[in-house]
Amino acid sequence: MVRGGGMIRQREGLPSILAAAGLLALPLPFGGVTPWAFAASLAGSFLLLAVALAFPLSSAPRLTPLAKVAPAAAALALLALLGWGQSLPWPAAVVKIISPEHARLFAQAATLAGREQGSAALSLAPAVSRSTALLFLAAAACLLAGALIGRGRRGRRLCSLAFVVAVMIQLMIGLSDFVAGRSTIWGVEVPSAPGRFHGTFVNPNHFATYVGMALPCLFAWVWWSARRASQEGQTEGAGERRLLRLAPPLWLWLLFFAGLTMSASRAAMLAALFAVALQGALLAYYYRRWRLALGGVAVALAGLGAGLWLGMNRGLHRLVETNPFDVSMGSRLEAWQATVELWRRFPWLGSGLGTFRHGFPLVQPRSLGREWWHAHSDYLELLATAGVVGVLVLAWGCWTLIRRLWRSFRHGERSEDRAVALAALGALAASGIHEALDFGMTMPANALSLALLCGLAAGVATRDGDRGEPPRRE
Repeated sequence: MVRGGGMIRQREGLPSILAAAGLLALPLPFGGVTPWAFAASLAGSFLLLAVALAFPLSSAPRLTPLAKVAPAAAALALLALLGWGQSLPWPAAVVKIISPEHARLFAQAATLAGREQGSAALSLAPAVSRSTALLFLAAAACLLAGALIGRGRRGRRLCSLAFVVAVMIQLMIGLSDFVAGRSTIWGVEVPSAPGRFHGTFVNPNHFATYVGMALPCLFAWVWWSARRASQEGQTEGAGERRLLRLAPPLWLWLLFFAGLTMSASRAAMLAALFAVALQGALLAYYYRRWRLALGGVAVALAGLGAGLWLGMNRGLHRLVETNPFDVSMGSRLEAWQATVELWRRFPWLGSGLGTFRHGFPLVQPRSLGREWWHAHSDYLELLATAGVVGVLVLAWGCWTLIRRLWRSFRHGERSEDRAVALAALGALAASGIHEALDFGMTMPANALSLALLCGLAAGVATRDGDRGEPPRRE
């Protein structure tokens, strides 16, 4: 019986180990964008969900955690279904009703090819839309698997540790490349801005998205450690134990923020500072102690100090000098205006998931001479490629997920449960703000890691079976 029980516990730990391994491996192959890495990320996400369903925690009903994230996962699945539907061949008459611009373009292509048009798709690149749909589906799988794993403390701790270690590896790689003056990733020459950290991501801004998700997690760890330290009392050695609890997460937060400044991503720095300030405000609201809001501001100021000390010339200096008339911002503003024009051509269902690169030349101004693969705003890009329908579906999914995380934060059974929810809310805020100005969530490593972290927080056990009784402000 003892051996049998031990075997059961090992089997229940398998999903956590698999998830932790995935978090460590996801960013290593160029952020997961190479064909083989992309395929492996998708397969690993679906495998993780299958294993989590096969070996659930014995202490909780299997469907309880899934129900908590079902609406958000359903929204991601609906977006995947939209992309798959866009890629199918439809009768030309149907396409003309739904999307006249698609009908016109496919008819024009048929005329140029000298053939009769029999059908048309609702995507400018059907294969790309199918591939993007699979990424949304994999994110839904990670969200569901995370909710199942998040029911237990050991699984959450293992995954959280793996994520922090994964970010630390990225910072070490970035520092090593910076010191050596390398512009390669795994021996492959990549175009990147000199002096900017990028880890194993080709684009420093994508690296910044990844690091930016970790900072709210570390702030939540700081808060939880402070709570535990306050319970030490005035016994002998209590001061040393408080220091040992608080020093690691606080030191890591400052180190990670300094690394973020070395990426010189202005949007990521602003998003990280806003996220920690928001977390302080949430804690102040929960405990009705408004001075707690100053904790988030204090940590943000400390991060700015660390950035000034270590990375001013490459990060904060670039942020301070930002103005709407510089070349970079001017190009983005022009690209955003053109993206809105692209949406107007495909208002309801968009040009097709993932087809921004294929549709943007239709509206690209001559002043934007180079090829644009993304809109530098995930929201505008989704609007252009999935239309009003896609944006509404995603907005609904995000709203249900935020409500679920807020419920976990207010009604978590232990302070550790509330800390993981606070971390996920902060990570969502940081990535949400950053993606208004960039496209980091097109990287599988970023999108799948965020989905898994949010799932871990949404799956925590809440008081009295989620019946919504008033929280205890302990």
